Amino acid sequence: MKERLRERAAALGFDLCRVAPAAAFSEAGHYLSWLSHEMHGTMGYMAKNQESRLDIRQWHPAAKSVVMLATSYFKKVAAADPREQGRIASYALTHDYHKTIGKGLDALALWVRERGGEAKPFVDTSPILERLYARYAGLGWVGKNTMVIAPRMGSYFFLSGMSTDLELEADEPVPDHCGTCNKCIEACPTDAFPQPRVLDASRCIAYLTIEHRGPVPPALRGGTGAWLFGCDICQDVCPWNRFAKESPAQKVIEGLMPLEAAARLTEAEFKARMKPTPVSRAKWQGFVRNALLAMGNSRNPRFLDVLKDFENHADPVLAEQARWSIASLQAKGSSTISPLPEGERAG
Repeated sequence: MKERLRERAAALGFDLCRVAPAAAFSEAGHYLSWLSHEMHGTMGYMAKNQESRLDIRQWHPAAKSVVMLATSYFKKVAAADPREQGRIASYALTHDYHKTIGKGLDALALWVRERGGEAKPFVDTSPILERLYARYAGLGWVGKNTMVIAPRMGSYFFLSGMSTDLELEADEPVPDHCGTCNKCIEACPTDAFPQPRVLDASRCIAYLTIEHRGPVPPALRGGTGAWLFGCDICQDVCPWNRFAKESPAQKVIEGLMPLEAAARLTEAEFKARMKPTPVSRAKWQGFVRNALLAMGNSRNPRFLDVLKDFENHADPVLAEQARWSIASLQAKGSSTISPLPEGERAG
């Protein structure tokens, strides 16, 4: 049954399919510690449905097995010029994965039901510790940047899955292969990793540019660099991502965007352009705020005129960010920032 399930998953476009037992694992307790240290920032939803996060059977009482799936999202993007361009994380360049992966999950769940089993699919929005089950399913190990790393695929992939009442043979977990490498931790500009495999989301560039509403904390602004949405730095530097498999999904937007064009988007233009993609989650205010912040980090005095158009904006968040960026450019002058090395992954 498991091998036929894998064949069906592959036919539906999933790159990996592995099975974990539907059980409570001791490592789930780290989630409670993470919450107690308020590392989830303003993501209050992360503190809800704790029982389900600790044991999938609280979410699906009949569950006996958890099928975990991986879908590559990696896209090669040219190196960015941080004096002119903003960057968008790789996962956000195609259609919203909740919808595209959801279709494949529904089809796989239907296949299970047609064979007499129950199936309850999930992708990102359900109260499941997906990375923990991915680890026990043998999809990969949890790297020091908290990402699941697959031996022949790297970490640029979406996790999804389904619980089922079928008793499927569980796969063996994959040994940790990070060794002494700390490149991901050392590369993080905002020091979002207080220790290996612990992410302080409230300091993460992805959180700051996507989930966080209102002004970005001033102490973390310089570290966000040219990121308009999300961040790939801790994955870019991971040696295992030399095995990253490029996704066949069609791009909807590019990974690089001129900063002035990003800042000048009207709310209607933002919605029309970004609605099909995950970038819409940042909302117009957040995206323009990020563009204004990236201008302040650019050391490019050309953006002073654009920023001055925003310094008295009706939106107080955008006005404050514009004033900060103006002050930053005036303080830094026009010091040269070299573009990223040719061939380096970005966005």
